[in-house]
Amino acid sequence: MKRSVLIVFIAALTGLFIWLAFSRSDLSFLPETRKSVRTIVPIVKNTIPVNVLPAEDATVYDESKTQPLIVLDSDETFLQAITVDLNKDNVADQICAVKKISEPNIYLIPGIQNPLTGEYTRITGIRTGITQSRTLLFYAMDIIGDRTNALIYSGMTADNIQLLAVYLPVSNKDGKISFTAVADLRSDGPITIQEIKRSDAYNLGLTSGDSYPIYTYNSDPDSPQTLDQIERIYRWDRTVKRYEQVSESRIAGKKIETQLVRQLQNGDLSTFENFLTGLWYMPESSSTKDTKYIFFNMNEKEIIFHNGSTEELYLRESGAPRRYGAYLTTRNQSIPSIRRLIDIELTGIDEIRIKILEDVKLKIGVASDWDGVYKKMANNTVLPKTEAEQSIVQLKAMLSSSTKEWSSPDGQKFQINNTRYTLTGSGGSESGLFMIMTVKDKPILQFRPDQPKSKSVFYLASTEKRAVSTGEQQILTLTEVTVSIEAVNLAGSPPVVFDRIK
Repeated sequence: MKRSVLIVFIAALTGLFIWLAFSRSDLSFLPETRKSVRTIVPIVKNTIPVNVLPAEDATVYDESKTQPLIVLDSDETFLQAITVDLNKDNVADQICAVKKISEPNIYLIPGIQNPLTGEYTRITGIRTGITQSRTLLFYAMDIIGDRTNALIYSGMTADNIQLLAVYLPVSNKDGKISFTAVADLRSDGPITIQEIKRSDAYNLGLTSGDSYPIYTYNSDPDSPQTLDQIERIYRWDRTVKRYEQVSESRIAGKKIETQLVRQLQNGDLSTFENFLTGLWYMPESSSTKDTKYIFFNMNEKEIIFHNGSTEELYLRESGAPRRYGAYLTTRNQSIPSIRRLIDIELTGIDEIRIKILEDVKLKIGVASDWDGVYKKMANNTVLPKTEAEQSIVQLKAMLSSSTKEWSSPDGQKFQINNTRYTLTGSGGSESGLFMIMTVKDKPILQFRPDQPKSKSVFYLASTEKRAVSTGEQQILTLTEVTVSIEAVNLAGSPPVVFDRIK
């Protein structure tokens, strides 16, 4: 009897020591120092591999400060990572985007975290068809409505074709995770996921939700001289467990006869960006709450989004030509970790359709408030041949007639040189870009300072000439206003009168 008790005691004591050995990090009063995984990039002396990722692409996502938690191979360069629970164990896993030295395609490498040890186990990666690193966008979403975090990625291929693929994680019999493709779509136009409002029962976790359809837009090969499109809709088929095409329809476009569009057919990105340069607005018939403006300053590689109350400045990083359009990658000037991928499609001589892919890691959903059709605000399209247009001609002529400085009675100085201005007053000197536009038959000067986070200022401009003994006196009166498509309103500041002698 005593011997049995002794054996049981020794067995219990041994089990206690084993448990303490495995749980020492949890029971310790001092934090455990865990070594982080390093990304190893090989150094080859005196040779430069042909397919090595350029430095500007390799550092695209440095601002996010995301680090790979899985061990990468020696020939892999880390691009970006997202955190998502892939196997529904309430523990965050990771998916890394990498580029290999041996080929241009981007790979997505998943890593499953062990809930006990915290270590990441690398599983078989996905070879994407995306080659342009800056256009890569990947995220996790319950696209089919069963609360499975599907992996969705999109981007541009080597031949400037839009690609979107959906992969579902699958648990194998051995407990390991693998991915199966349920959608792999390509198009020479936009590809969009149409979000559908789901029921309260789904939001409460009681039932499944509706799946999201996917729309692709391709050019019509039978109508090469028009903007006709082929719209295809793909929906989730629960029987075959993949996305299947359910409809195909032709969307009539406008006939093309201009030299501009004939040039765009050749895939000339610079030609299309020159066409974009200027101010665009969303027409009043739009269902959006506020009027939207987008100003493309392609010479300075800047794109400004303005909704009447706030202004956002994005810097153009790269672009890819599309059939009658372009795909631009931009980054917020103030918060570099925020990106916008802008899909622009020509729908008319002075009209474009814009689809924006936001950085979905910072928001729920994939739709953007800036999506829609925009018209160009140009002097020859907004105004008829009226007195207002003559005022614009006179204003441009006066401003460009000389680079001599203007002055006002209160001591302010004003000078214009090409597309830039300098304004000096009692509060100091300010420089930036300026633009002339017409709003509601009124000539408007827009000043945009170079200072970060500075907002544009609009002035109602009027001109006058007087003959004096020393030459010609040019008078420019600027009155600060606020502008919209509907009206031009005074801001409350008194007019400032500048003059100079030419």
